[in-house]
Amino acid sequence: MIAVVERLHPGALVALRENPLDELANWPDVVVELVPEGNDGGRCSVAGSYRDDTEPPTLVVGASRSHRRRGFTGLHELGHHLQQTDPDLGQRLFAYQDSETFEDAACDAFAAGVLLPDDRVRGVIDVPGPTAPAVVELFHSSRASREACCVRAAEYLTGGGVVALLDATGTAIFAAPRGMLPPARGSDQSATPLIAAALHASATVERDNTFVAFRNGSTSDSLYGQATWYDQDYLVAVLVLDNAAWRPFAPPRPDTARSRFGSWWTCETETCIETFRIIEPACTRCRTPQCPNGHCRCTSARAQKDRQCDTCFLKWPPSRFDGNSATCRTCVEELI
Repeated sequence: MIAVVERLHPGALVALRENPLDELANWPDVVVELVPEGNDGGRCSVAGSYRDDTEPPTLVVGASRSHRRRGFTGLHELGHHLQQTDPDLGQRLFAYQDSETFEDAACDAFAAGVLLPDDRVRGVIDVPGPTAPAVVELFHSSRASREACCVRAAEYLTGGGVVALLDATGTAIFAAPRGMLPPARGSDQSATPLIAAALHASATVERDNTFVAFRNGSTSDSLYGQATWYDQDYLVAVLVLDNAAWRPFAPPRPDTARSRFGSWWTCETETCIETFRIIEPACTRCRTPQCPNGHCRCTSARAQKDRQCDTCFLKWPPSRFDGNSATCRTCVEELI
């Protein structure tokens, strides 16, 4: 999605990162409309919606008091525009049974990726995974919204979990999940062990046996949780099934093993969209499940380093090239 933006509007990513709505106001292919929050009429995870029945299409953004939140919402709705108007992106949606959920998650990831590129995340959130104070630090060290920080932090979860944003009453405003069902927007989490403790504390709190409350009255499996305040109005919570970054040892519990083993997972690599049941241990390096083709998050990381040969137009790892040569060794040998 970021590559599509670069192709359609070269150089626009920097401007989108600094002030998304101002930049989008200059684009002839979309219109931005601010509406009172709650009147957006959308199904999105954010206070906004995408309208393709206007000419040009309209990005409807809830007029939140937070300038950062409006920017994240605008970028999220731009993501829907890209998905709906780019044939290649649209085609990918058909590969997913729940294409609407996938599209919404992709739009969150796109918006967060624009606002918080990798170089701004590295060093704040590291390999062990996110902590609640690290998510707050990410917010204060950038111009990204709280929601964007939650999304980027969730990408670093090493197992099933969720990074949630809540208000001062313990109501979930936004949640970025990874491999588990998140709390619904507007759901009351104030009675859960972690959030109940956080609402009566000013410092970071931890609970080793907490859960997410669902609207139907049920609860999630037992979770490790850590929560801290952004400020007096907003709280961030990191909830994980295992591998809690703030604990030296946080193993899976017997009753939570089923949350991943035996459950379904979708391969995250670009070239593989295999959906499979988890029956093998996760990769020991990146802690994500491996698909039947042997792919995991490590595969995606390696693929990002691949280079395209200017002769055969195939992508190869850097080892297949001599130095900075744009031609792979095989093609060089054939030309000789």
